[in-house]
Amino acid sequence: MARPGITYKEVAAAAEALTEQGETPSIKRVRDHLGTGSPNTIHRHLSAWRAEQ
Repeated sequence: MARPGITYKEVAAAAEALTEQGETPSIKRVRDHLGTGSPNTIHRHLSAWRAEQ
């Protein structure tokens, strides 16, 4: 059975939390914040989040 992946909402929430803490969201920081996630998936969602900002 495949694992459920992280969602855009999870990455966006992590990126917003990091921004509020004065940190620039990065793949590593988002992954550390979430405690899980594929760097490729985080990159895709983080890029979409940045495009909306």
